[in-house]
Amino acid sequence: MVKAMARLSDGRVLLVLDISDGNIARLKNGEPIYFDGAAVKLEPHEVLGAAVTLFYGKDEAELGRTLKTLISPETEVHVIPRGDERPQ
Repeated sequence: MVKAMARLSDGRVLLVLDISDGNIARLKNGEPIYFDGAAVKLEPHEVLGAAVTLFYGKDEAELGRTLKTLISPETEVHVIPRGDERPQ
């Protein structure tokens, strides 16, 4: 799952998350998807008022193409290794 954070011009946080076919399958199976804002260095006080962008891609290649349209040089991207079982 792609997780990215950027600062908007007004200082608020923009949180970017993807939803893939794998995520949809998990949700349909009753498996919730957890997101820990600490994974992208999101401070608790920043959650309220944050803007959120969700995007879909059937696979990682499509997700990557879409993500390229959403990021800028100011975007912080934190890679979580596959298989990391910690809540994300």
